[in-house]
Amino acid sequence: MAGIYIHIPFCKTKCYYCDFYKSTDFGARVDFLSALKKEIIQRKHELGQERINSIYFGGGTPSVLKVSEIRDILDLVSACFQLPADCEITLEANPDDLTALFLNGLNETPVNRLSIGTQSFADSDLKSMNRRHNGDQAVKSVRAAQEAGFSNISIDLIYGLPNQTLELWQLNVEKAISLQVQHISAYHLTYHEGTVFYDYLKSGKVKELPDQLSFDQFKLLKSMLEEAGFEHYEISNFARDGLYSRHNKAYWERKSYLGFGPSAHSFDQKTRRWNVSSLKKYLNGLELGLPYWEHEVLSVQDQYNDYMITTLRTIWGISENYLSDHFGESFLFHFKKEVQPFLASGHVIFANGCYKLTTEGLFISDKIMEKLLFLEEL
Repeated sequence: MAGIYIHIPFCKTKCYYCDFYKSTDFGARVDFLSALKKEIIQRKHELGQERINSIYFGGGTPSVLKVSEIRDILDLVSACFQLPADCEITLEANPDDLTALFLNGLNETPVNRLSIGTQSFADSDLKSMNRRHNGDQAVKSVRAAQEAGFSNISIDLIYGLPNQTLELWQLNVEKAISLQVQHISAYHLTYHEGTVFYDYLKSGKVKELPDQLSFDQFKLLKSMLEEAGFEHYEISNFARDGLYSRHNKAYWERKSYLGFGPSAHSFDQKTRRWNVSSLKKYLNGLELGLPYWEHEVLSVQDQYNDYMITTLRTIWGISENYLSDHFGESFLFHFKKEVQPFLASGHVIFANGCYKLTTEGLFISDKIMEKLLFLEEL
């Protein structure tokens, strides 16, 4: 089964950590929705007869749309693709958008999962990130969603923030647990080039947290959530009762997906396509019939590297048999040679035919993945 990602590029304000494509100019909203529908119709045959397992509204801030606009998009997707009755349909939302009126209307659409960008419950954290809501609004938004009938809710948290103490982080995690949500995504702050936080770091206005404090926050997060009944199934993701993010899990399992909207990516195992990160160029492309995307055909080496980057992130790990069957002995030899030091150091374990990251390995996963990539010319 395949997935569909829909990128809504509008935000009321820009958060200091975010490097996703977005615009605070809503002037092209109507034109964007028209172009988005045109793209969906033009590309409806790309997945053949494959059924859609998940739809994900990301951004940007999808919750700035009207309920009627969300419904119209989903009606079109349903007409163009095969959707099973249990298709997971997720909408990312900002807490301050989740009014009772919006939530009650949304609950009458096919949307059945919410991903709420709480990020923190501490006002000091939220102010430092330039978030629009405060901690009280974050709590109320989750409870309002539950009262409106949503029973599959994910919330986002960010740790590793400048000046974020271990004690303050613990209070955040405790509050998240108390809300009885089904899923929590927790990300360590990354200083992406082009963001305000990156500029602050380079100018000396903020400093990165010491590695040990960041690791202590990660260990605390993992132990508290697991004790509360969450399964740590991917580096940044925790789920109760097997309610994984079906959409993101498909990414990590390298299943096919289509991405609609500016900056959205698509993948079919053999090729990767990405739409231009420009609303103006996206609109002009669809209106005038000009190319508004680029693509690449993935070599076996590319596919191997993709497998490393995606699969090692999860509790299921990298299968030795899959490596041998899909990539051949040269790639398997390279992998086994490069993974050996991490096995010896305890960052990776080998069990039941699969290589998996330990807690210590999860925290330095980027360094491990970089070492495992196949970078030689074939």
